[in-house]
Amino acid sequence: MIQKIIGIILLFAIILIPPYVWFRRNRHIRPESIIDALHSRYEGISFISIDHRTARSKFLGIDRDVYRGRLHMNSRRGKARYQFTADAYTGEIMETTEL
Repeated sequence: MIQKIIGIILLFAIILIPPYVWFRRNRHIRPESIIDALHSRYEGISFISIDHRTARSKFLGIDRDVYRGRLHMNSRRGKARYQFTADAYTGEIMETTEL
């Protein structure tokens, strides 16, 4: 009887754990966490805006879901404006260009 219960529990674990891990790894992160990462990485940020919808972008030959946004920084020569692209799954800032 105990072996049957252990077998059923093991079967459910084998069936349920892989989809759970797949869904956890393949979901988009919150854009607010990208904003927090930018504030901790750069000093002098006065403004950040981010599009909460994901976009498809080709980066290094791979199609990726990305968040796009802009940030303004105070520098010695005045305000500098940048456009950034962040990976939607990891939050990594992939590209930053000055406007």
